[in-house]
Amino acid sequence: MTLMDDIFFNCFMEDDTASMQYVLNIIMERNDLTVISVKTQYAVPNIYGRGVRFDVLAVDQYGNEYNFEVQNASSGAAPKRARYNIDMLDLRHLKAGDDFDDLPETYVIFITAKDVLGYGLPIYHIDRHINELGVPFNDMAHIIYVNGENKSATPLGRLMQDFQNADPAKMHSKLLADKMKYLKSLDEEVNKMCNIVEEYVAERMAEAKAELAKAEAARVKAEEKAASSKLDSIKNLMKNLHLSAEDAMSAIGIPKSDYTQYLALL
Repeated sequence: MTLMDDIFFNCFMEDDTASMQYVLNIIMERNDLTVISVKTQYAVPNIYGRGVRFDVLAVDQYGNEYNFEVQNASSGAAPKRARYNIDMLDLRHLKAGDDFDDLPETYVIFITAKDVLGYGLPIYHIDRHINELGVPFNDMAHIIYVNGENKSATPLGRLMQDFQNADPAKMHSKLLADKMKYLKSLDEEVNKMCNIVEEYVAERMAEAKAELAKAEAARVKAEEKAASSKLDSIKNLMKNLHLSAEDAMSAIGIPKSDYTQYLALL
């Protein structure tokens, strides 16, 4: 496992403000940010629709929030997912009567194994702007894509090398290497991670089963709707053109093998 595996990334960063602070300052090209809290697998329910589970949610000394997502599959870092995560970060804050200025500055940061956006840059900063003027909109919501294909001899390039390295001895950062060595060598931590993986797999299987059940229900509903429409067409042809049931079914292309099914409903 490497830091590009979301399960390992979550275990690695859980309550680890020092490691998160190290990663954040490199990505933000700063050295003054202090991480005061780190939450992993932070779930945000949504009574109106789909909720979200952030890989890592960090807060700095200014109250700015950072949602980190590591993605080996490019499909998991689609632009609309970034948009949704930004929205769900905001959803947690304001209550009725609160001022919009109370919303914190937010960042959704995708660390991706591949160059998802495809322009060959090591990092992408996405912000809203006013098209006609070319000036920032200043809604204080930001999206950042970090390209894991960048292996340059820069702080960010070395960080991406460390994120994709499974051997602590070959990592550039002693801070990250020591934490990885600890997690991979201590029996208690290994067992903890195995349990998390098992829970993760069980949860994903449950989600997959729910999606399959939803898809099957939609398929059955669509078939019932199509059958109802065909039944109406048969009845109309029988009534208006005085056709027999068999001739009406033949006219609209119903297979003979299905005749019995429709005859039972007439």
